[in-house]
Amino acid sequence: MKIANRPRKKTASATLVVCMLGVFFVPFGGCVSGGRSGGAGALFGTTGAEWTLRCIERTGPSRQTQIAQLAETLKRTPGIRAAEVFVFSDSGKTGLYYGRYRRATDFKTGRRDIPAQMRRDLNFIKQLGDGNGRRFFMAAMAARVPTPNAGNPAWDLNGATGMFTLQVAAFESADTFSEFKQAAAEFCEFLRNKGYEAYYHHADASSVVTVGTFGKDAFGPAPKGKNYLIQYSTEVAKLQQDELLKYNHVNGGIVYVIGEDGSRSPVPSFLVEIPNQKTP
Repeated sequence: MKIANRPRKKTASATLVVCMLGVFFVPFGGCVSGGRSGGAGALFGTTGAEWTLRCIERTGPSRQTQIAQLAETLKRTPGIRAAEVFVFSDSGKTGLYYGRYRRATDFKTGRRDIPAQMRRDLNFIKQLGDGNGRRFFMAAMAARVPTPNAGNPAWDLNGATGMFTLQVAAFESADTFSEFKQAAAEFCEFLRNKGYEAYYHHADASSVVTVGTFGKDAFGPAPKGKNYLIQYSTEVAKLQQDELLKYNHVNGGIVYVIGEDGSRSPVPSFLVEIPNQKTP
């Protein structure tokens, strides 16, 4: 989701996909991976959202066939734990994934650990290619284990008509919390039952809940002499006066910004662009 500053023109792009199916991939410069995954994470005693390696992701009408071919080839590759290769499709995308790992955040530094097995596997995956030296998974990266979307399809923001919507909540995957999609779907339903035009939008590691749909008139004129300020329309501002819609709650709580003087200011709800924008 993108914070809405001003209306802008949309652009389109296309992806050219080249797929290879062989007996197995060949590692270039990497060593053979082995053993059980996720062991290092156990030192932190964490539960919750698991991590994996997203080897490659594709969109388009032939994405599932392409990824299925790559998955079968990867399973036959020496050094790969075939049982930990899996494919996941959702929201018009299909991805090839490998391994399952536990990671944790050091609360003193805010940094997330990288288990030794995960690091070895990622380095190995990035080295895999064909006999001509082409490497197929150089863009591989750590990702949350994907989960199916939740919620009433009629309330999916991707199907909404308009340019902007008011974000009132975000649910993020954490070390001890992985049901962010379900939480967003339930909060969306709660708001719908209260009479609000609520929507949910799922991403890989977070989901948001929004209210209302607006066009270019969602922005009002800036205060006189303060053109740098973003002013919302009367309709949007009225929604923000509602106690349920006043803030952008994160995992059910209000988030505060600490000022230089030590003051605490709650983060308000704000306009974001509607994906796949449709006009009335």
